[in-house]
Amino acid sequence: MSTQSSAKRPNILWIMSDQHNASCIGAAGHPDVKTPHLDAIAADGVLADRAYCNNPICGPSRCSMITGLYPHTLGITGNNLTGCPVPNPLTLPTHLRHLGYQTAMIGKGHEVTTWDREAYEHLRYCDLTDADPDDPRTCHYFNYLVEQGLADDFDLGSLPEDHPGSGMRGFVSAIPAEHCVETWTGNESLAFLENKADDKPFFLKMSFQRPHDPYAPSSQQMGQYDPSTLTLPDNSCDYLENRFAGKPQFQQDYISAGQRGYPYRPVDADDLKVQLAYHLTLITEIDKQIGRVVEHLKQTGEYENTIIVYLADHGDFAGEHGLMLKNMGIYESIHRVPMIFRYPKGPKNQTVHGLMQLVDVYPTLCALAGLPIPEHLDGSNQVPLLQGQSDGLDHVVCEWDFGSHDQSCVFAVRTDRYRLVYYLDHPDDGELYDHQLDPGELTNLWASEQHQSQRMQLTALILNHVGRFKRAWSIADDRKAFEAQPDALTYHIHKWKMKWSDAVAKGMVKN
Repeated sequence: MSTQSSAKRPNILWIMSDQHNASCIGAAGHPDVKTPHLDAIAADGVLADRAYCNNPICGPSRCSMITGLYPHTLGITGNNLTGCPVPNPLTLPTHLRHLGYQTAMIGKGHEVTTWDREAYEHLRYCDLTDADPDDPRTCHYFNYLVEQGLADDFDLGSLPEDHPGSGMRGFVSAIPAEHCVETWTGNESLAFLENKADDKPFFLKMSFQRPHDPYAPSSQQMGQYDPSTLTLPDNSCDYLENRFAGKPQFQQDYISAGQRGYPYRPVDADDLKVQLAYHLTLITEIDKQIGRVVEHLKQTGEYENTIIVYLADHGDFAGEHGLMLKNMGIYESIHRVPMIFRYPKGPKNQTVHGLMQLVDVYPTLCALAGLPIPEHLDGSNQVPLLQGQSDGLDHVVCEWDFGSHDQSCVFAVRTDRYRLVYYLDHPDDGELYDHQLDPGELTNLWASEQHQSQRMQLTALILNHVGRFKRAWSIADDRKAFEAQPDALTYHIHKWKMKWSDAVAKGMVKN
């Protein structure tokens, strides 16, 4: 596309959620979830039903997609962001700001905060991972809760053992619906749109903190889903009945260990439905806020000239394999992400089935807006796929270095038919699935003699990917600022080791 003049350039509304299973959208065919506003965007655009993240956890996935670079290109493959070897990459919002866009980010960043300060004219955080280590009030949503007298009820971090949500169980938040993080994100997004300059196109990143755990809707939001009526995925038997038989031995050992945490292992099918109801409630609440913003764009006449993309940083088991949450392997439910594009004069009510990945979003948005695409990006322009003129990518790769337990370095490759998962610490105990015959990934073909050629070919794709895109940087060892300072106040609040009122009483709060 040719570069457009600033006056004719389309606005860009980037909507994202955290940990959203791609199947959990009405337009994607989910039998129970209520997402009328996302469904409407899909009806007015294109649903890419085989889009994949490049890393299955928050920080590295977000850094990758906003820079258009693979995680190992950045040197970020775990939630270890402060030591990034690429200090000032040309992020998408920075690129757009240089081209005359007014840029804003509302919600969860969980990227490198120095990048944010360069990229966004307007910045409003909702997650303590973005706060100063010594002052959680630098997270705008937390400061809002302080002003409302609700800071002691903040429940977007880790939970103590004596909390009703301990063990990663869903629970009812004490924060009223009008003050919950979804409502706050919607309000702040509308405030930006109402006060922005009229003579410049805008880029708004509306970034929801949930449905990432803790699954904690407000009491007023409960009742939208009756757990007893929910439909569990067909492959929920993987844990509920089979206890991961045939999967890598270290996965079976971990699953049978009995401890609670990632991933959530339900007591039984009824328990799984209860947790799923909490999770779907949060998705519906996010959808409501999306509807408010889209309606505003329609009322102000800006909708027709606005590119909208909806996506998530990674998936959630959401009942698949009989589990909730993430952090075990790189299954389809975690690797695949929701992705919807709606753009001026674009296709309507279309679904494309080709492979694409989050690292492609940056160049694709540039192409849709008629803007130059930086040459250094790892991602590629997927407008031809969205317009039905391409079959998409041959394969996509996901990489994860969490630095803990038996999954410290994991790679997955997905082709049209197969998924292979390779564990660097367990090179003889991996996973191979044939999606043509086994879309639920129940039968592990890693040791199958009939599939050794596929195993070798797919492993070669991973090695070629890493070798081709590997840069000179090493993986950063530092942890996110608040995690690197366990004595800092923000760390204590985020990990529920201390309530805000106790910190005030002890004189730990700066004026």
